[in-house]
Amino acid sequence: MHRTLDPCNSYVGTCAYMSPERFDLDTYGGNYKGYADDIRNLGLTLLELFMGHFPYLSEGQRPNWATLMCAICFGEPSSLLESALKNFKNFIQCCSQKNSCKRWIATQLLSHPFVRDIGLKSTRGD
Repeated sequence: MHRTLDPCNSYVGTCAYMSPERFDLDTYGGNYKGYADDIRNLGLTLLELFMGHFPYLSEGQRPNWATLMCAICFGEPSSLLESALKNFKNFIQCCSQKNSCKRWIATQLLSHPFVRDIGLKSTRGD
């Protein structure tokens, strides 16, 4: 934990979970920031859990590398997210901004109503 401010220069990862700036630095953030990538992946993972499949592709679709890259850079999540609660949708949007400079950082996300209200519910016994 004491090394969290060290720069992250690694490009190791699963293609489906690479952020847009990993594919196109000029368009989506100017420089690669590993922590912003982690925030995006948090949102993507929560969204995938909610939807039951990778959110940028059709259910059951088995894409190749080029399809994934286009889906990540140019696609939008399925309309299934429209049925989600407002705070959850907004949390996902804060995590999933295509431009890495617009993504919220961890301290901002911890104060988001989606996270904050979870703590309130558990202390009230809801």
